[in-house]
Amino acid sequence: MSVGIFRAAVALAANQRQMETISSNLANLATHGFKRDTNAAHRFELGGPRGKRHGLATVNQVDFSQGDLARTGRQLDLALFGEGFFALEGPEGEVYTRNGQLFLTPEGGLVSDSGYPVAWETFRVPIDPAGIPIEIDSEGVVRQGLLEVGYLKVVNFEDPQRLYQDGNGYWLAPNDLRETNHTARVHQGALEGSNATGVEEMVAMVSVQRSYETTARLISSIADSYSRLTRPF
Repeated sequence: MSVGIFRAAVALAANQRQMETISSNLANLATHGFKRDTNAAHRFELGGPRGKRHGLATVNQVDFSQGDLARTGRQLDLALFGEGFFALEGPEGEVYTRNGQLFLTPEGGLVSDSGYPVAWETFRVPIDPAGIPIEIDSEGVVRQGLLEVGYLKVVNFEDPQRLYQDGNGYWLAPNDLRETNHTARVHQGALEGSNATGVEEMVAMVSVQRSYETTARLISSIADSYSRLTRPF
């Protein structure tokens, strides 16, 4: 295979991965607490018995920057401002999220929209579903009147890039990923929006499309050149 065609094909594959990432970001513009993915392509060089070879690799990273907070007024809508994640009790251990839209069960528990119970740093008593409205302060302390229900668990990690997602959009942590102090403050009656913006993602999509079209024309041009060279007289 021509080196030129090979490199162009690698570039097309990178463009395709970038387009998939942008499409995912656009699809989640309205997802609470969503963190956009980014792709970075870089060239690398490998030594071998036949000399140096060059390649192109695409690295995926998550942009964990803060999303805008939107006031909802709903007492069980919670948003984090700062670095950290709400901890939930998943089927196989803790999972993590920036989406603080919670619901009250008839038994007085707090759960996510998927039904995962919240994880507590400390827990004292269930919430009375028929009682007075609950209040949650910036530290995550939940109170119902004078009664302290418990202290929500909010965590952060040394290297959030090592987190990975399950099929429900929750983050999971490898066993060797260490927790660290979080800087997040809890805001009751608000939700964090996606940190992806439609305008930026559309601009990126146009740029990738142009790059894809340019590379595709290059492949066509190289193929035409070989066709002329191999054409019988």
